[in-house]
Amino acid sequence: MTARPDRPVGSPTAVARRFARSFRVLRLRVRLGSRLELGRNVHFGRNATLLPPGRAVFGDNVGVGADFHLEVDLVTGSDVLISSRVAIVGKDHVLDDPDTSVYWSGRRDGGAVVIEGDNLIGFGSIIVAPSRIGRGTIIGAGSVVVGDLPSNSICVGVPARPIRDRFRTPEAAARR
Repeated sequence: MTARPDRPVGSPTAVARRFARSFRVLRLRVRLGSRLELGRNVHFGRNATLLPPGRAVFGDNVGVGADFHLEVDLVTGSDVLISSRVAIVGKDHVLDDPDTSVYWSGRRDGGAVVIEGDNLIGFGSIIVAPSRIGRGTIIGAGSVVVGDLPSNSICVGVPARPIRDRFRTPEAAARR
């Protein structure tokens, strides 16, 4: 990873930023143990909460913003950016028993979310498991994902739907 010209490598701010990022990763590793698998160059913003019932797997070059919240199993590929205030939750409450209130009905398996790689998840988005986000897909800010999304598309809305291909021409897609 190359240094950014606006953030000198040896500056006090850069040193503090590296320390804070390392501390956040260490805290998550201690809390989750073997349930957390991290690739190279994975960073978490402030107040990232990871509560997977099984495993959370992050590929190489993954950036997770502040106030991220995870409650289901997650697998991300490489080169993924997850903005701040993104929540990944499960469709896990039992709601179809007329003899039991929602409070006492309990939870079922929430499923898992797969983010295939080369993705951007916009600010404040909510992803509901089970979902698969195709490789190269961009999710706009504030979107709610309630199912699978195709590769190389730009998806927005509630619920999130593809509005166009990420690469406008076949030549641009072929260069990828």
